[in-house]
Amino acid sequence: MAHAQKVIEIRAGPTEVFAHMDDIRNVGWHMEGKRSMPMMGGKLRLERLSESPTGVGATYRWYGSVMGMKVDFTEVVTKYVGNREKIWRTIGDPKIIIMSSYEMRLKLNLTDSGTQVVFEIDYELPHTWYGKIFGKLLAGWYAEWCLRRACEDTKQILESAGAKPVCTDSRETIPSSLTHRA
Repeated sequence: MAHAQKVIEIRAGPTEVFAHMDDIRNVGWHMEGKRSMPMMGGKLRLERLSESPTGVGATYRWYGSVMGMKVDFTEVVTKYVGNREKIWRTIGDPKIIIMSSYEMRLKLNLTDSGTQVVFEIDYELPHTWYGKIFGKLLAGWYAEWCLRRACEDTKQILESAGAKPVCTDSRETIPSSLTHRA
């Protein structure tokens, strides 16, 4: 298993940070938003499969294509401690080009000036020959980019009242519908 981690401090309370990052649309918008270089021009759609959007058992499906190849995977929340910790993982047989199964962990710690966010992923490389090649070349970079985007976008949104956040990596604007809980 490979591992990537991002640690950042956000000048906001754990309740506010958790509420934002618990919304799958806010941490996964980069897969669903405008086409981008890190997504190799691809774009995925998000479908909620569970009745509840949060908590243990919340289940989501991401699907679409990247570089003309089918991407289809399902995630389920396996641990949930409100305003402190969330763990989710892929289930079934994920069809992802540069990764296979993965587990993501979000942990928040109160600090003197706000909240420390520890966001991590453990992942396996794909088992197909082309997946192994793409995975070795791109999975580490992509995992770090995803974690960084989710953390830095959250920081920018929560620390900038009324500001319209812009992603510095690809110059894409986060859709306003994704910057607030529904």
